[in-house]
Amino acid sequence: MRLKHYWPFTTRLEPALVALSDGDFVEALYQRHLGRVADDHGKAHYLHLLQHGWTRHRVLRDFKRSPEARRYARHQKHRDFLKTILRPEQSPLLPDELRRCPPQKPRTALLGTCLAESLLQVALELDWSMRHYLMDSGLQEVDRQIVADAFDVVLVNLTLRTLLSMSVEEGDGDLFHLRPELDMGQIQAQAVLNVQQVVDHILAAIPPGLPVFFVSLLEPPPQVAGVLGRNRQGSLYGLVRSLNDALEDHLAASPRGYYLEINDIRQYYGDASAYDGYLSHYTHNGLSPLSVQGEWIARDILERLEGAMRVLRAEDPVKLIITDLDNTLWRGVLAEEDEIVPWQHTEGWPLGYAEALLECKRRGILLAICSKNDEGPTRERFQQLWGQRLRLEDFCSVQINWQPKSQNIAQILRTTNILPDHALFIDDHPLEIEEVRGAFPRMRFLTGAPERWRHVLLYAPETQVARVSEESALRTDSIQAKAARELAAVDMDRDAWLQSLGLTLRFDRIVDVGHSRYARALELLNRTNQFNTTGQRWSDAEMRDWLASGGWLLAARAEDRFTNHGLVALALLRDHGIEQVVLSCRVFSLGIESALLVEALRQMQEGGHADFVGHFTATGRNDACRDFWPAHGFTQDAGSSLWRGSLIPDAPTWIRSEGG
Repeated sequence: MRLKHYWPFTTRLEPALVALSDGDFVEALYQRHLGRVADDHGKAHYLHLLQHGWTRHRVLRDFKRSPEARRYARHQKHRDFLKTILRPEQSPLLPDELRRCPPQKPRTALLGTCLAESLLQVALELDWSMRHYLMDSGLQEVDRQIVADAFDVVLVNLTLRTLLSMSVEEGDGDLFHLRPELDMGQIQAQAVLNVQQVVDHILAAIPPGLPVFFVSLLEPPPQVAGVLGRNRQGSLYGLVRSLNDALEDHLAASPRGYYLEINDIRQYYGDASAYDGYLSHYTHNGLSPLSVQGEWIARDILERLEGAMRVLRAEDPVKLIITDLDNTLWRGVLAEEDEIVPWQHTEGWPLGYAEALLECKRRGILLAICSKNDEGPTRERFQQLWGQRLRLEDFCSVQINWQPKSQNIAQILRTTNILPDHALFIDDHPLEIEEVRGAFPRMRFLTGAPERWRHVLLYAPETQVARVSEESALRTDSIQAKAARELAAVDMDRDAWLQSLGLTLRFDRIVDVGHSRYARALELLNRTNQFNTTGQRWSDAEMRDWLASGGWLLAARAEDRFTNHGLVALALLRDHGIEQVVLSCRVFSLGIESALLVEALRQMQEGGHADFVGHFTATGRNDACRDFWPAHGFTQDAGSSLWRGSLIPDAPTWIRSEGG
């Protein structure tokens, strides 16, 4: 007996469809209900109906009744069923354990062809505001409808076939890699130049201030030339990898272009049905629109984009990771072992966890240890287990004793001058987590399965940075130097101690985004909370506009006899106004903010200004600079956030200043 099939014809229009133009509305119907781009004939048909009295509800109803839409809907239903039985048991590639802010899907302009169509289909299902501009990566004019006010970000999918076709004289790049008479080395060099030229062409056409992300090219499998063939050199695989290397290198020098790796995402879910090179051809460089894994990959690409935007905004970052030791940084409780065989305690997830910690340190995140143990023997066991792979010197603070962990963590926070909001505590014992949580409810925590910790540290947006700067490598040394300075101060009066530091400041005047220290200055501005006179966050676009309006950044780099601190202080100046002052927590109480203000006022005075205006806005986290203006002779306008002064205060005598 055959059951009668009833088809649900809903006419509800989702908000994302209502706001579209007629043309984009029809395109969206094709993507959402047929899984493909609209053909010219079909699009013209539905536009004609809309222009002659049909409502969008009626068009939607007619569209969904078409045979192709019915077939596609049945296919989607089958895919939904497959999702329930094929969903990977492991957690998603992009973790959300450290997230505290709700997701904000950025308004996206999408440029590209085949892969872009897969991304658009998933974006529509996720109700992601996205507009697709068809572009095959040639040097044609980029659509001028991409305006800064309409979008938050631009996502570009370069077309491999076009890049390759531009690299051979015949202009046909699909199968040239299988022509032995062609010089692959020469073609590769030309293809690299083409990538750079196309990237520059696109960036020049996008309005200033919009960040532009270029997704990596999908790299074909290395096994193409046969089991015994040379698959890595002189092959399409080697060529595409070199193009990705060139793309990443070229974008690393761009102030607003970014490389977005996606090959690790497709590897995570598997290529078998997701990568269409197995069904089509390798230079097509796309995902199969019919596979469940392909949809997961497209979803994660968009989530990675959203995470990357959070990184650019420096949204709620982790600045300090505090780790336990027993059953956390190694297996077992070492004090209970009669004989320690290192590999038995570090092999597997502990080695991966240590790997992730060191990667976070490379990004500029501080590491600290908080453990209940006897300090002397534990330090010896640490060295015995880790040797030179992981050293106690990699941690800016080491607290090993029998005090409550909340007390030790309070000491770590004092040493680093980092707020609990930006600290992460990792411990295998839930009771220890709860004890610390009671003292620092705004802190973030990881416990449970240790195999997951590495994944979270490597992939969470909260542990990412837009650029790894010179200062990233200096942060641990800077905190250790701070502890050494405090120890040296014990037997000296403060004036003698300050004079003994040999503190030198070097000033940089930053007037455009091309300055070598611009990226670090913007990072400091957006990551500083405690000594930040207004708490304002700045996007790259906002800062570009501010610099173009006559503003400039006065940046201070610090060095003393203990260490080189790098760029640690910043003032935003325009005309006679000091818009904002920030100071890294690593160099509190050294008078650097006073020396910065003196240099700022001196430069404004040289520009013809005799009176100065400063700003202060309480944020609830910037009490450290509440007295900054009155301490330097400024007086507040009644009921206002403005502070006024006309005299340049005395510069700290223990600080030597250079540059300016």
